[in-house]
Amino acid sequence: MRTTILFALAIAACTRGDAPPPPPQPVPPTVDESPGPVGSKDLAGLAGIAAQLHDESHQRPAVKVKVEALFDALAANGITLTTTRQVLAATAAADYCALGVTAESVAVAVCEYKTLDAARAGKKLLETRYAKLVPDAVRALNGTTLLTVANGTSHREVRDRVLDTFATL
Repeated sequence: MRTTILFALAIAACTRGDAPPPPPQPVPPTVDESPGPVGSKDLAGLAGIAAQLHDESHQRPAVKVKVEALFDALAANGITLTTTRQVLAATAAADYCALGVTAESVAVAVCEYKTLDAARAGKKLLETRYAKLVPDAVRALNGTTLLTVANGTSHREVRDRVLDTFATL
C-alpha cells in the first residue's frame, strides 16, 4: 500500500496542471504626440515676449533722460558698455527698459516711466523684489527714468562714474 501511495504521489507531481495566468502588464502612460511650440510647456508663457518687447519699444514715454542719452553720455565719459539690449520692462513695472554691461561686468539697467509716481513705485518694487538677488544694486531716479547699477561693489569707481553721469543729465 505504501508503494501505491508513493506511486500515486509521484504521478500527481509529474502531471501538468494549469498554472495561474500571469498578472496583466501595466498599461504604459500615453504620450501627447501633438505638435506644440518648441520647448518646454513650462516656457509657454514666454511665447509672447518678442511681441511685448516690440510694443514696449514703440510706445516709449516722453522722459527727461532717455536710455540712449545715458548710454551715449557714459561712452563720452570713457565707460564702455560691451553689450546693450532692450529688456522686458514689465519686470520693473516700467514702460521701457534697457541693459548695458561693462567689461568689468557692471550692469547698468535703465527704465523709463510715464510718471514720477510710477518711477518711484518701480524703484520700490525692484528694491523689495530683487533685494536678495542683487544685494549690491544701487538705484537712482532722474525725472521719470530709473537707473540701477548692479555688481559694482568690486568696481566702485565705475559704479560711481555711472551714477554721477546719470545725475548730470
